[in-house]
Amino acid sequence: MIFRKLVVTALGYAARNPAIQKQAKKIATEAALKAKPALLKGSRVAGKKYRDLKQEVKKNVEEFKKEK
Repeated sequence: MIFRKLVVTALGYAARNPAIQKQAKKIATEAALKAKPALLKGSRVAGKKYRDLKQEVKKNVEEFKKEK
């Protein structure tokens, strides 16, 4: 319990340190740039699946209305 409080307190002080904030920003920016191609590809795949599903639902709704 005491160790946990010490760690949390140390992280709190580190988060307020401008030098550490600058380094964290640099690391986060690099990670985002490396992940960008995979995120774009995932977005395209998700969009295609959504469009296909939407078209299928629309087709089935129209068929259901014709049955009535």
